[in-house]
Parts: sequence; C-alpha cells; structure tokens
Amino acid sequence: MDPIIQTIQLFQHTLHHDANVIKAAEAQLQQIKVTDGYSRILLKILASNEVDISIRQGVSIFLKNMIITKWRGVEGESPITQEDAEFIKENLIDLLVHSHHLVSNQIEAMIEIIANRDFPEKWTSLLPKSIQYINTQDVKLILAGLTSIQLGIKRFRYVTMGDKKKELLFKIVNEVFPLLLQILEFLSQHQTVESALMQKKVIKIFGYAIHFEIPDLLIQPEVFNKWLSQFVRIIQRPITPQENVKHADDCRKNQWWLLKRTTAKLLNLLFRKSATSIRSTDHASAKALNKLFMPVYSVEIMKVFYEELSKLEQLYKGIHYERYQQKLVEYFSFAIKYGVTYVAMKPMLPTLIQQVFFPIICFNDKDAELWECDPHEFLRSQFESSMVFATARIEVLNFIIDVVGKRGRANLDMIMGFCIQLLNKYNSATDASEKNPREKDGVLIIISVLSAYLKNISFYKSNLEQMLLLHVFPELSSPYGFLKARACSLFSEFYNIQFTDPVYFSNALKLILGLMSDADLPVRVKAGTSICNLVRANQGVDELRPILPQLLDKIFSLLSEAESEDLVIAIESIIQRFKHEIAPYAVNLCKNLSEQFLRLLELEESDESGENGFASQECLGVYCTLLRALKDIPDVFNSLEQQIVPILQKLFTADHMMYLDEALRILTFITYYPKSISPLVWSLFPQIMKLFDECACDFASSYVNPLDNYISYGTEHFLATPQYVEMVFNMYKKMVGDIHQQPVDAGDTCKIMESLIQRAKGRIDYIIAPVMELACGRLLNTDKNNQKSKEFTVYLLEIIANCIYYNPLLAVQYLESKNLIEPVFGLWFNKIKHFQRFYDKKISVLAFSSLLTLNPSPNFVKHGTALILDKMLLFTKDMLSIEKELDKQEAEREEKIKNGTLKPEDEFVDEDEDDEDYFDNHKFEFEFTEIPDNQDCQHDDEGEVFLDDIEKATEYFENGGDLGEDEADNFEAGDDDQDSDEDLFEDEDTPDFETPIDEVDGFEYMINAIQNFFQINPTCIQQISEKQQEKIKKYVASAPARKEKLRLEKEKEEKLKQQQKK
Repeated sequence: MDPIIQTIQLFQHTLHHDANVIKAAEAQLQQIKVTDGYSRILLKILASNEVDISIRQGVSIFLKNMIITKWRGVEGESPITQEDAEFIKENLIDLLVHSHHLVSNQIEAMIEIIANRDFPEKWTSLLPKSIQYINTQDVKLILAGLTSIQLGIKRFRYVTMGDKKKELLFKIVNEVFPLLLQILEFLSQHQTVESALMQKKVIKIFGYAIHFEIPDLLIQPEVFNKWLSQFVRIIQRPITPQENVKHADDCRKNQWWLLKRTTAKLLNLLFRKSATSIRSTDHASAKALNKLFMPVYSVEIMKVFYEELSKLEQLYKGIHYERYQQKLVEYFSFAIKYGVTYVAMKPMLPTLIQQVFFPIICFNDKDAELWECDPHEFLRSQFESSMVFATARIEVLNFIIDVVGKRGRANLDMIMGFCIQLLNKYNSATDASEKNPREKDGVLIIISVLSAYLKNISFYKSNLEQMLLLHVFPELSSPYGFLKARACSLFSEFYNIQFTDPVYFSNALKLILGLMSDADLPVRVKAGTSICNLVRANQGVDELRPILPQLLDKIFSLLSEAESEDLVIAIESIIQRFKHEIAPYAVNLCKNLSEQFLRLLELEESDESGENGFASQECLGVYCTLLRALKDIPDVFNSLEQQIVPILQKLFTADHMMYLDEALRILTFITYYPKSISPLVWSLFPQIMKLFDECACDFASSYVNPLDNYISYGTEHFLATPQYVEMVFNMYKKMVGDIHQQPVDAGDTCKIMESLIQRAKGRIDYIIAPVMELACGRLLNTDKNNQKSKEFTVYLLEIIANCIYYNPLLAVQYLESKNLIEPVFGLWFNKIKHFQRFYDKKISVLAFSSLLTLNPSPNFVKHGTALILDKMLLFTKDMLSIEKELDKQEAEREEKIKNGTLKPEDEFVDEDEDDEDYFDNHKFEFEFTEIPDNQDCQHDDEGEVFLDDIEKATEYFENGGDLGEDEADNFEAGDDDQDSDEDLFEDEDTPDFETPIDEVDGFEYMINAIQNFFQINPTCIQQISEKQQEKIKKYVASAPARKEKLRLEKEKEEKLKQQQKK
C-alpha cells in the first residue's frame, strides 16, 4: 500500500469512536515514525488540500511532536537524519504559505523549534527565502516571509550583550531591517486587516532584535528617527468604526488594536532600555540609546500617549482594547522616575489625573454588566485583578501611588484636593440626579490606595473620622450596591483610627454585619472580608464576642458562594482576636474548614486557567492559627484530629506538593501541642516518609519539626517499630550519602538523625557505625562535585559528636577501624570557629568529655590530652559567657516587671501574630523625601545588583562554567577557612530548638569527665599547661555553687509553670 494512503488511514483511525481502534492506530504510528523519510510523507499530506482538514490537523501535531523530540535530542529518540532535516527546512516555509489556519499554527511552531537550534548557521535558506517572499506583491507570501523572519529572530531575544551570537543577529539586522522599514512605510497606505497583521509582525521583529542590546544600525539617528516615526504613526492612526469591533471583549482579536498594543509595548520597552541608569560597564550601544532617546523622544512619545489617552474614550465610546490603554498608562508610571520626563509631565499632571486617569478608575458600564451578570468576575476584576494581569485601572492606581511616593507631598495635596472637591459636590447636591455615584466610587478607591499616607500625616489623619462619618458610613446604606461594597472596604482600611465616640464604630460595624446578608453577592463578600481588619480594632470586640459562632457560620456560608482568600483570612483574624474564646467552637469550626478546603481544592484543581487563586492554601493557614490558639487545651486535639488527619492524608501525595509545606506545618502542631501522639496521627508517619523518598527531598527543612516531634513525644512507639527507625536512617542516607544533594537539605536530615540518636540513647547501637560512615564519607570526600558548606560541615561533625556522646566506645572503635581518628579530629579542630551556636559548643564538650570517660583511655586521647582540653575549655568559656548574658537579660526583665514597665504576658506572643499590626494607631509622622523635579528618582539598588549578577552569570557560562580568577571566590561552593568570623546559621529556622541534652549540665559533665580521666591516667596531667590546670581547678571549685544556682532556677521555673497552669 502507498505509504501516504496508509498514513492517512491511520490518522483516520485515530479519530474513530472505538478506543481499541484508536490505540492500535497510535501504536502503529509510533512504530513507523522512526522510518527514515517518514517526515517527508507527513509533509506531503500537509501540502495536499484534498486531504480532510481534521486529518491534516492531526498530522501537523504529530509532525510537530516528532520535530520536538528529534531536534531537541530527547532521550530514547533517534536523531533526525541530515537528509530528512534538510527536506523539512526546505519545505516548511512554502507549506506555511498555503496551509489552513488550523495547520499554520503548528507549522509556525515547527519553524520556531528548528530555528532555535539551526538558524542561521544550519538553516541558511530561511533568510533568503523569507526576503524573497516579502519582496513580492502576494499577501500570503509576504505574511509567510515576515512570520519566518519573526520566528528566526525570536531566538536572539534572550542572548545577552557581548554574546558572540549577537554578531549573527546584527548581520541579519543590517540585511533585513532596511527592507522591513520600507514594508512598514508601504503598509501605512493600505488599510486592510492583512496590513495590520503584517505591521504587527514587523513591530515584533524589531522588539526581538533590541531585547537585550540594540544593534548599531538602529541607533543611527536618521534610521532611529524613521522607525520612531512609524511607531508614532501607528499609535496616532485612528481605528475607523468599520475596522472596530462591536463589543470591547472582542478587541483582543482585532488586528488593529493588537497592532496598537504591540507598538505601545515596544515604545515602553525602548523607554525602559534607554532610561535605565548608565554604568561604566554598559555597552556602547546602551549609552548611545540613552543619549539618543531620553532628551527628546521620551518626552515627545509621552505627549503622543497623552493625546491618545485623552481622546480614547470619546473616540471609541468604550469599545477599545483595555490592554492597549494599560500600556499607554504604563509609560507615564515609568516617566515619573526620570527628571526629563517628569518636568514635561508636571504641568499636565492635574489634567492628566483628573480628566484622563480618573474616569478609568471609576465604576463603568462594563463593571455594571459584571455586577449584574457575573458578580464573581466583578469581585475578581475589582479586587483581585492585579493577581492575574495589570489592567488599566490597576496601572492608574500604581501611577497615583508612585507620583505621590516618588514626587512628594504637593502631588498628594493636589490629588486629595480633587477628591475632597468631588466628595463635597456629591454631598451638597440636593437632587439625586445631580449625584454621580460612579465618580464617588472612583474617589473612594483613590483614598483607599493612599491610606498609608493619610493615616500617617497629621493634617489628613485628624480629618479621617469626619471623612468616614460624612462620606463613607452613609454609603453602608446606599441604594447603589457597588458603593456599599466600596464603603465596607474603605472602613476596614481605616479600622484603627480613634473615634471621638465609640458609638460611631459600633453603628458602622452593625451595618457591616447586616450587609453580610445583602441581596448582592459582592456586597456580602466585601462585608465579610472587611471583618479581617475590623476584628483587629480595640473597638467593637464586645459587639462581636456574643455572636462569634454565628459570625463564623456566616463567613463559611459566604465562602461556599465565592472562592475568596480574603474570607479565609477573615476567619483567621477572628481566631487570632478571640483565641481565648474560640475553644467551644473549635470542633465545628474545624469541620466547616475541612469541608470548605476540600471544596476549594476541587475547584482550583479543575480550573485550568489558574484564576481561582489560592484560597485553599489560605485555609491551611487557618488550621495553623486555630491549633496555636488551642495550644493550652491539649484535650481538644483528639477531636480535631478526626477532621484534620483525613485532609493531611489527601495532601501527603505527589499530586499535592504545592501544599506540602503548610501540611507539614499542621502536622508539626498536632504532634507538638498535645505532647503525645495518637494512633491516628501515627498513621501519617509512613505516608510522609514514602513521599519524601519519592519526590519531597527539597522539603527536608519542613520535615525537621514534625519528625522531631514524632521521635520526641512518641519515643517508645517509634523505637518499638523498627521500620520507623529504618525510614529515618534511609532518609539520612539518601541525603548525606549522595554528594550531589544540596548541603542545606542534607543538613536538615542531620538534625533529624541527631534527634533520634539523643532520644534513643543506648537503644540503637546497630545504626551508629552506618550513621558515622555516611557522615565521615561526606565530610572527607574531596570530589569536586561534593556539595558542601560551612554550616553543613558543622552538622556532619555534630553527627559524629552525637555518636561519641551516645556511646564513645562504639564510636571510637569505628573511627579507629577505618583510620579516621586523625582526619576527623584534625578537621574538627580546624573548624572550631564555625561552632558558633550554644548547641554546637555544648555537643562538642559532651563528646570530648565522653572520650575522657573511656577506661582504658584510647591512645589518641592520652596523647592529645592538651589539645582536647584546650578545645573543651574554650567552648566552656564561651558557654559560660552566653549563660551570663542570659542571666543578665533575665534580671533586667524581672526588674522591668517589678517596676511595672513590662507585663509578664507581654513577652509571650504567638508565632505569626504581630500585635503592633493589630493595634497600630499610626503615631509616627510620615515625611516625604523631596527631590528636585529635574532629577531622577533613586534607583532600586537590588535591580543594579541583579544586572551585575546577570553579567557575572553570563561570563560564567560563556567560559564553560569557570569565572576569571578575580571573581572565582564569589561562586565558591567549597568549605574553606575564609571569612571564618562570618555569622553562620543566620537562616536557621529553629534557633532555640529543644533537645534532650538541654537537661544535661555540660559544665558538670565536663568536670566529672576530667576528674575521671586524670584518676585513670595520672601521668597525663604533665601534658597540660599550668594555665589549663589553674582553669580546671577554678572550674572544679565553682561547681558546687553553680549546682545550687541551677537547682534554685529549676525550682523557680517549676513554680512559674504551675502558676501558668492555674
């Protein structure tokens, strides 16, 4: 059978209604696709208009996938033959000319894939053929040629400055861009859809070419001016009613609007590239662009954009592309930062804000349509749109924030004067027809985004109460739903101002509670989310406390109507505010929370667009807040576990990795606060360990706390189940035994192993040697691929220290049998400055002391007595200094309590709870940093550092992974003694972690060990210096007094615990 006919039949079978027929056809296609020359057959089918379009569409997707695997060299796939590759490249552009649009998208994808690998060096025909096509008068040929050039040049957009590949791009630019400019000028005379599409492609080609570095040809003044003239012409060209669409939502498919948006986006890119501060290391082209564009063009384009924005609404009556409008506004947001553009902008600023930008903010016809027809979308577009994309409204608000924040108080006063004028006009109107509620909505939005300034500047702060009473609270009863929703939002923004009469706050709060049952969903939701802030106020607590269960039920009810993260946060705020009253409602609250979480999870997983947000993740945060609030009531945890554990069982799977951090955090709480572990919670242990082994190695830090709790509070059950010990050991082995594992993750598994060794002292002898073998192996491995850090080196040495403290005889026997005494202790003593934490010092003292208790003493201990004692005494001195400082702080704290400047409860603040945020009355006065109008605003230092990092990284990869000698230290991953005085463990998640050795007095343990050692080895006293002997005698003499001090402190601590329980 003819292979073409056979292939067509196979693709017909892939569309069959019988799944078995489909499966057989797909299997046969997979077998024959490896045949040399098969891609030619597929191309011939695509070129035939006689073949059904559904078949050609299937063939185009199949061929695209073949090209992806064969050109990118996917493992298991044979590379394409040279003959087939040349045939495909010779015919793809021709095929693009006459293909159906359902097929052309796939052909364009094929061209892009191949161009990324082969153009221009190995695909030498692409450029000549494209130029040949665009020199014709045939629209299809011109489009195919422009598309091919666009896809070819696209590969250069992320090639950095100075890359040799840029030379190839510059050659292409020199050859093609004069022709593209002619085409752009020619197309300006043609008003067809095809003309708009071709112009858009030329603009995109220009954008790709200048993405990182502008070619020399394009910064020649005459050439640059011609291109800029064409860009301005496109922006200024009006779209006729015949060319425009009937509905604004269709603008994103209209080629004329897409052309305008693409051009505006390119002009923004040119502005950003030319305005960025010039550094001495910048390429000459960047300096030339800055000098060429900023003095004149930046201002002229801003004026063009101003004119375009001014007439946009009037000219198109609301039927325009919002993303285009957003790009126009974005230019002004950027222009604020630069003196040359801000000076030009300042005279037009009042008009720009009041007449051009303000209408964009206000409630409009599209909002009204959404309010009625799709209230969920209204909520998302009004209050959450910035999470999806930047709308024109969001861009205007960003402009207002920046023009005040970057250019000073005068702009704040001008904007607020305008707002106050409109508010007074609204209030003074006697006839309802004279009131413009949409304008008022815009004013309230502006006040909301400027709230941080208004709350912290005396003049405005003193008038906030009057503003709320006159202009906001009345709208809580407004006939306009959108104003009620906005008033709820604004009241919650100013929740913490001081009212002269508490009744004002109480009355408004009652209205908010009533609006949670409003007829309009957006009003109900905004009333519910405003509770998030309102419960934080000092006022209103008495009104909310009696209705706490009803309030929670209502918010949960709202959550079932709208997937709002803010509603979930409101629940969390209520729990935090009423943590002492929440216990009676905890079980029901947890049940509702679980139901909502599962519902939200299902919604988010079924939402392919990703626009439903992350409300389910916020739910997990509420679990944590609830568990912390109940930490002093351990009996309630058994009931809560019935609701929580099924949720965790669902989340501890490979399909839900994005929830793993929060899920492990919840597990930490339910294994810590009860101080015991139920069988139900134990059922999760094998599941989380299996998950770690399969795909959760990167989450090692999140595993530390829950695993430590399992080991610490369920020690007997843990040790009675040998497979649990094996699981923890295998985790440790997986991370420490593999030199490619990151030090930070491997170090976290060392912490877990330390917990096991300390909790199981004397009961896990069989794993000590394997644990030490892995630690020593990683520690002493000199392979250049061995991932190490200073902190990780300390963790590995502490594993050895823990093993010595666990059983010094077993540990020494292993070290001696492997001839590791000298390398391990040599490294240990060499890294002594890296042992900076109290724990590091203490475990080392305990390990060294344990060595001194051995009888008979090992030879290396007897011969190295002076060195071992030197390190022990050094660490002990440091530990005593730390204890002394802690005693001093405790004395100061008690003195403050005694004189009334500190309350005992003030020092006990729940994790993640910021009282300053809860009860902040904004007592500081905000001061603007005023700079001259003609000066640039201060640049973001982090941005400059980022640019430097890009340059270094580029150099790194260009040199095959090796930097120059001067920069090598910046990328050093090894563990050396440089910067030995630096602070380590700064990112330690649990700096005050608890361990079993907390109950061991390291000082007493050391004294006893030293005395024991010299009784066994009296001659060794001759090895140590007189200074060491005197220090030991001093410590021995102080031991009884220290022991008594610790006893009194323990008694005091026990009394305090009893008082807290009462």
